[in-house]
Formats: sequence, structure tokens, C-alpha cells
Amino acid sequence: MERLLLRPSFEGAVERGRNYVLVDDVTSMGGTLAELANYIRLNNGNVLGSIVLVNAGRDKKFKPVKKHIKLLEERFHEQIEQQFGIKTSALTVNEANYLVGFRTFDEIRNRCLKAEKEIHLRLLSKGIG
Repeated sequence: MERLLLRPSFEGAVERGRNYVLVDDVTSMGGTLAELANYIRLNNGNVLGSIVLVNAGRDKKFKPVKKHIKLLEERFHEQIEQQFGIKTSALTVNEANYLVGFRTFDEIRNRCLKAEKEIHLRLLSKGIG
């Protein structure tokens, strides 16, 4: 849940029409690569593909199963986008698979609250916060 709550953001120059290959050391949920690809595309760059040294996600693909996206949209409507700032259709396979395990949005909200407390405590233990 922490990965969904703390989505990465990017800044910097993207050359219009230039081709990019994304490189990451380790991916687990795929959100970092997805957000970087989105940033490059929004700034008129082309993403040709990605390379990771270790794919630690449960599912080795990045694109979710259509039935999971449909189920999430039917079950939670716009609540996923409101909570995480990402359209349900833009979730990675591991993000979608994780969220499919929640039956109600109250379960998601409660898990988010727990994750936020854990994040806060971890930052405090490092002298941040």
C-alpha cells in the first residue's frame, strides 16, 4: 500500500520526439517505471521499452489483466483515482492484483491509514518528520 500512496514524481528535460529506454535496478509493483513512462510521454518523448535487473513483482508482466481492471472499476468506480491519484486503467499488473484483494473501499481506506502511520513512524525513526 505504501508504494501506491507514495507514487514517484519526475522532473527534468524530455526531448520532444526522442526515444527513451527505461532502466531500473529492482521493480516490485512497477509503479516507478509506469510513472516515468507517463512523464516522458506527457512531455512528448517516446518510450521504446524498459529493462530491469530484478523483477521482484509477483507477476512478471506489467500490463494488468483486463478483467481485473474492469472488476476494480465496477467495484470502486472513481475511488481508486481519488485515493491514489491514478486512473484504474493505468495501474500496473501487480498494483491491480493487490487491489483486487480488497472487497470494499473501506478496507482500502483502512489499509491506507495503517500504511500512512507506518510511513510516519519509519520517517520519525530516521529523524525525518
